Amino acid sequence: MTTFSPILLLWYIFPLLVLLVAQVIVKLLSLTKRFQMKAPDLAVPFLLYGIHKLSATTFGTTIFPYFLISLLSLGIGLAFFHAYFYAEIKYGRFFKMYWRSVYLLSLLLHAILVILNIISLV
Repeated sequence: MTTFSPILLLWYIFPLLVLLVAQVIVKLLSLTKRFQMKAPDLAVPFLLYGIHKLSATTFGTTIFPYFLISLLSLGIGLAFFHAYFYAEIKYGRFFKMYWRSVYLLSLLLHAILVILNIISLV
């Protein structure tokens, strides 16, 4: 059982902070014009680290290896999806769709971990 601390509050709002900082970096470096990058593209590695730390705080052990396996399964599923519906795999479209899907899953898992952590505090 964990107790509430200011560091724990930081992990709760971590995705918002990362997204705001990533948005500033994208605008300052004009990454959208040069590389078609958006703020969520830069935020993914930080969210993965946040998932690791928050799950270690919530459960006493990290669930990151299981999440990594699910991300690899997502990649295989998206490859089959692209092969079936488009009859080919265009790597640019595949990797963009995969990376944005990883962002959405990371954000969803982070929100679930925050809720579970709050429940474990009560």
